Amino acid sequence: MRFATFVLAAVLGFAATAATARTVTDHSGHVVEVPDAPQRILSLHDWTLTVMTRELGAPLIASSGRLAPDGSTFIRGGRELFGLDFSQIELASIHGKPDLERIRSLKPDLIVANAGDYDALQEQLSSIAPTLMFDAENGRPPFELYREYAGWIGRSEQFETLKAAYDKRIAMTRSKLPATFVSGTYSAILTNGRDGTLTLLKEYGVLTTVLDDLGMKRIALSEAVSTGQSRMTIGAELIGEIDADLIVTSFLPENGENESSVFTDLARIAPGYEGFLRAYETKRIFSFSRYEVYPPSFRGADILLDQL
Repeated sequence: MRFATFVLAAVLGFAATAATARTVTDHSGHVVEVPDAPQRILSLHDWTLTVMTRELGAPLIASSGRLAPDGSTFIRGGRELFGLDFSQIELASIHGKPDLERIRSLKPDLIVANAGDYDALQEQLSSIAPTLMFDAENGRPPFELYREYAGWIGRSEQFETLKAAYDKRIAMTRSKLPATFVSGTYSAILTNGRDGTLTLLKEYGVLTTVLDDLGMKRIALSEAVSTGQSRMTIGAELIGEIDADLIVTSFLPENGENESSVFTDLARIAPGYEGFLRAYETKRIFSFSRYEVYPPSFRGADILLDQL
């Protein structure tokens, strides 16, 4: 009798466990059974997945990190937006150098990874814990991807609460900005003074999201970005095509860049640009820290709105 009771309890326990799992199709097409409410999430992309997981208040136990010039490790984006460091969570591995044994030792119940970096390791990671591949640059709007990710980890309600507060802030900001600003055009770019190219950004974290939601219109050339892509590289001969009422870009402090780097790069790419870019003439070429504007984050959106 005692044995029968034990067996029944075990069966019921298994059924209850199975009921708390659900199926998710990730951005690489993998169909993965994940916990309904994961308790030990390990992130392998700091300034997208780590940032979103942290902002949603999900149980994040570890993240990949970056090496600083002094040899220390930091969480790109997480450090700037939330003061997050490796005294609060574990280091899973250094970006670009996956440490599968260390990841295994941390005993995650869900692994989330960047598709571009980790698709080739999906099978090995899945032998450790259910693994979901996220693609931040598949051409879809960043907050649409963020909403989907929140659903993956059982945090949809938290996302919608944050989104409602963001929508309210957008409406308030739009009412305060000049009508000529919010009805104008913008282009989002990255500059590469080394090889003389520009990158036109169609979807780029909160940088494009905020400007879209304020009501600004994208330049026509952005429609040339291929379906399924978030950016494209263009040559200096097309620099006139990026002109708009507002030109925005970003810089990476860890590379020695700052707010003025865009002007140095533009001078190398297209000497004399000052004479034909009206955004330069009207002093509307703005550069923001990439740590804050690339991650899909409501905290980053607030910072960008403050700066605007």
